[in-house]
Amino acid sequence: MPQPPRRAAASSPHLNYDGSVRVLYLSDRLSLRGGADRHLLQVITWAAGAGHRVAVAAGRIDSEVSLPATVTCERVRDLASPVPAWLGGQRLERLLEDADLVHCQNVMNPVALAAAAATGRAVVSVQDHRLFCPGPGKTLPDGSRCRTAMSGDVCSQCLPDRSYRERMVELTDARRKAVGAARLVVLSRYMAEELGAAGLPGAQVVPPWVDVPAGEPEPGDAFLLAGRLVAHKAPLDAWQAWRRAGCGLPLRVAGAGPLERELEGAQRLGWLQPEALAGELRRSRALLLPARWQEPFGMIGVEALANATPVIAAATGGTGEWTDAGCLRVAAGDVGAMAAAMSTLAADPAVALALGRAGRAMVAERFARAPIEGRLRALYDAAAGFVASGAAG
Repeated sequence: MPQPPRRAAASSPHLNYDGSVRVLYLSDRLSLRGGADRHLLQVITWAAGAGHRVAVAAGRIDSEVSLPATVTCERVRDLASPVPAWLGGQRLERLLEDADLVHCQNVMNPVALAAAAATGRAVVSVQDHRLFCPGPGKTLPDGSRCRTAMSGDVCSQCLPDRSYRERMVELTDARRKAVGAARLVVLSRYMAEELGAAGLPGAQVVPPWVDVPAGEPEPGDAFLLAGRLVAHKAPLDAWQAWRRAGCGLPLRVAGAGPLERELEGAQRLGWLQPEALAGELRRSRALLLPARWQEPFGMIGVEALANATPVIAAATGGTGEWTDAGCLRVAAGDVGAMAAAMSTLAADPAVALALGRAGRAMVAERFARAPIEGRLRALYDAAAGFVASGAAG
């Protein structure tokens, strides 16, 4: 495996702390498409607004992304690589050395992760399973949750090709080892538990904050499916449930992916800007979240509830931390149960309104901005080696 260049061991960072921190964000991409992508942009915008000096290096930068004017941003192509490769040369080395704090998100290149951790000032956001599972997101072929630690024998259920399995287990273990010296942060207790079981205990849970818009909700006139249209997200389950329900409300799809063409009869909207997506959420009778994998968090569901739109959700992974209010929960893969839930909400708008209001109240209490910002600020202070003392931010 390629190794990061040698550098002097990290000394204490720039201790002339004046309320701002030099923060370097490393990411495989800057995008508006997924919940993890939107969360990263949320954090970058928060850091810049708090007066921190923010730099971003990303492997891919989508054209629709807009960053605060004070943020410097550059492309480092191999940050988008999921396999070991050294990257960026002296420029990235200087960025790492100059930063009080390095925050990695969606970086899967083990060399990049190790280089960040070697600074002694790294935070790594673990947004999915690729640091501890080489297969389909801790989900066994029968759809049940995998509760066994990664090994060649165990993973043969999901990865039957021996050569491919060995490569993926080795790569996943390299990622896991690379972040051992970093502070880990996750969005859900579920992900913290999974990391602990994989030998990475102590991850801090800092969910995204979600603002609750003002205004009185009204029952929407369509069902909404949003996100990547790929097998583990199970969009065909939602589509089949909609066809089976036959309730007269259209199915609108905000997203794209290889299964898009199979959603016959649905209204395909493509990827939407955040404002347009929020508008679709407000206009929907319910959001459909039919994932078959162990969903790490499910940010789009919390965004729907913030807009007083109920969610019909498969209860997997981290979704259990917010589906206790405003949601109708179904078993993953149970198309009949999802169809029945859709029929219920289509037939009685008052039920949808009541669920939506309950969900909105839960979001206002559990995902309020101020306390979550405080947790993130404390994490940054600790990672950078500063003692929090009422500093700005």
